[in-house]
Amino acid sequence: MIHNIKTVSNYIEQIEKLINNKKHNYYFRGQDDAFSNTLPAIFRSRKLLDNEDNLFNDFLMTDPQLFEKCRTNFERLALMEHYHLPTRLLDVSSNPLIALFFAVKGGKGNGEVYIYKDRPNSDKLAKMLDERGWHNLIAEYESKNELTSHNYFKKNAFSNEMQLESSLARQSFTDKAVFFQSIKNFYKLDNDYIAQQHKLWSHSYDSYFNNNQDSNYFVKFKRDLQTLPFLRLFEEAKRDIPSFSNKLNPLELIVPKIVTIKRMSRRMENQQGLFLFVPFIGEEYDSSVDINYSEVERRAQLAIDILSLYNPDNPNEKEKYIIPAEYKRPILDELAKLGIDYSFIYPEDHAKKAEMIKAKYLGF
Repeated sequence: MIHNIKTVSNYIEQIEKLINNKKHNYYFRGQDDAFSNTLPAIFRSRKLLDNEDNLFNDFLMTDPQLFEKCRTNFERLALMEHYHLPTRLLDVSSNPLIALFFAVKGGKGNGEVYIYKDRPNSDKLAKMLDERGWHNLIAEYESKNELTSHNYFKKNAFSNEMQLESSLARQSFTDKAVFFQSIKNFYKLDNDYIAQQHKLWSHSYDSYFNNNQDSNYFVKFKRDLQTLPFLRLFEEAKRDIPSFSNKLNPLELIVPKIVTIKRMSRRMENQQGLFLFVPFIGEEYDSSVDINYSEVERRAQLAIDILSLYNPDNPNEKEKYIIPAEYKRPILDELAKLGIDYSFIYPEDHAKKAEMIKAKYLGF
């Protein structure tokens, strides 16, 4: 549903109607122009995506001291996003007014606020799996959510899953190609396993690595875990978490996640920031697959949409708050009266504070 916003009070009223529904936790993202997608910066260029490992490692080497307080690769990735390096992270906030600020702070067109949650849209998840030929895998995600407290779609920065996936961003293009070929083979195996055996791999995940009977079905995948691309990935993860085991759950790798993180600066604290981690598509590294880059972008957006909030009366229409361009400046002024201005959002940017003081007395 499209909500047109003209004042802060109008926006708060609309958001309150939404958050009175306690079924979900909600996360907000503001964009100061009407873009054609909500993709993170790493997906804006094929060259950037192909060099994801080099972007990460070059920035790390340029200023190692900047990352001294980071305990995991995900924290390093988050800090890089904080300093505008292209990553696969989308900035979101638990505070809807922060998202509103980002929607009105600049840009020539209409501002937009999108909303995400940490539980999946089952129809969007099923669509993604169907397109890849793994339609039976939906049972893995539905069952896990019902039987345990495990949530594939919300993590914290110190979890093994996020250490593994952020470490994967540091692996070479060649290693990613071999890695994801093995992962794709696993998905096909599990898809057939569910159909033929009427069992779920996730139910025996822990015992699988201890040579139980069902592990014979996935013996090829178990051998793949001992190949160099996997071993290099595990070693990278162990640099921060020495107890990290040489095992992984492939079902984690194809879904988006809301990730909570330690606030490493006043800026991150004030913005009440979290991240939406956009998963690897996999086939973008496979030279045997003829896939153009617009298809990679489409699949990445489809993954994000698994956590997007949709109109309950129209499952194909996202909930979106549009701020017409002519109302952006008045709303920015209203937010400033509430204490949400550039000096609050960017507390370490002293040059911006000086500009604000100057503008105050010049009457801007």
